[in-house]
Amino acid sequence: MSRHNPKPVIEPVEPDWSTALVLVCSECDGGRGVGLASELKDAVKAAGHRKDVRVARVRCLGICPKHGVAVAVTAPARPAQSCVVSAKDKAAVPALCALALHGPSD
Repeated sequence: MSRHNPKPVIEPVEPDWSTALVLVCSECDGGRGVGLASELKDAVKAAGHRKDVRVARVRCLGICPKHGVAVAVTAPARPAQSCVVSAKDKAAVPALCALALHGPSD
């Protein structure tokens, strides 16, 4: 009888997104007709980070703002940051893109 080593239940993997993962609340973004996730995806691609920054629309993040879009940004080398983005401000997408690529500005 041979011993069979079962596959582990949790197996670590290296994600394709090495720079940042940006989670955009779909209820804030889509429900209000903002489209911030799409604009951010385009900005990230234009900055040359098509594969290493992942922008994903997710369910409620639990930081529901009255105005704006709830966003969480995380990266392997820095802590996660949750924020509310004023999607009507023209500087929102470049500021969020900078946060994803470089982290919070000090």
